[in-house]
Amino acid sequence: MKHKSIWLALALTVAVIAGVLLDPTQVVVGKLAGDAFFEGRPTRYWVRSLQAGPARQADALSTLEQGKSAAVPVLVAILNGTSVADAETRCAAPEVLAKIGPDAAEAGPAVLAGLSDPDSHLQAVCAEALPKLEVPARTAVPLLIPLLKTTNAVVAAKELSRYRAAAAPAVPDLVTLLTDKRQTSEARWNAARTLAKIGPEAMGGLDALVDSLGDDDWMIREHSAEAIGELGEGAAEKGVPALTAMLSDPVARVRRDAVRSLGYFGAASRAAAPEIKKLLDDQEEVVRKAATKALTFVDPGESRTSAPSVEEPDD
Repeated sequence: MKHKSIWLALALTVAVIAGVLLDPTQVVVGKLAGDAFFEGRPTRYWVRSLQAGPARQADALSTLEQGKSAAVPVLVAILNGTSVADAETRCAAPEVLAKIGPDAAEAGPAVLAGLSDPDSHLQAVCAEALPKLEVPARTAVPLLIPLLKTTNAVVAAKELSRYRAAAAPAVPDLVTLLTDKRQTSEARWNAARTLAKIGPEAMGGLDALVDSLGDDDWMIREHSAEAIGELGEGAAEKGVPALTAMLSDPVARVRRDAVRSLGYFGAASRAAAPEIKKLLDDQEEVVRKAATKALTFVDPGESRTSAPSVEEPDD
């Protein structure tokens, strides 16, 4: 009888353990392990859901996003690697946090930590989430700058651009990226574009931008031409002659952005007026429109209205 009781107790124990381990909700295990919970389910349950088939995964992502701030502790736990979340699953966390937006602001420190994660894709996803979480520039910019020297240079430049003038500390590294011809074209022209978004606070990049007007890559010429104008009146002395020379560039978008920037300088570009007038008869409509508008600021008495046309694309 005694042996029978022992075997019964043992069987009951095994059944309990099996029930706990096989429980699809993982609630007991999660409580024992100290998991974060959302909608009565522990982190490990959400990890399994995100690693399941497409339908269940989509449902989990939607539920977490709709949970807003209540889902943040679980998402942070997933991002941090709690419950042995693989890299792909961890990347889902900052993507959802970004969609939640400011309501997930408390996840900022975890997302910032992700910028130095060994997984480069996770770094990129975390970088993209920062502005959406409204992580302040004073915290985000210093941690985004090192990414300009990695394979995530394009992502880093784009996210720095969202901080505009507050990203001014990145100017030296953006200049280095722009002028390094070993880098990809996309990385280099994004560096120029970010200098444009920073505006007058990026005046330290003026010489590099002027030099880049002579680059073989037309996209780098285009974005450099745009950026010079965005630096403000302080860039006019060097910018006007350099941009005037670009009005005969073979690529229409380069001519367009060069004449736009001359227009931004206003009367300081008066010497370029004769060359700007030539573009009123340019073969490309976007260039004609840009030239017409520029003349209204550079030399109003000499401007003339162009024929009606489709709206100019905003690149």
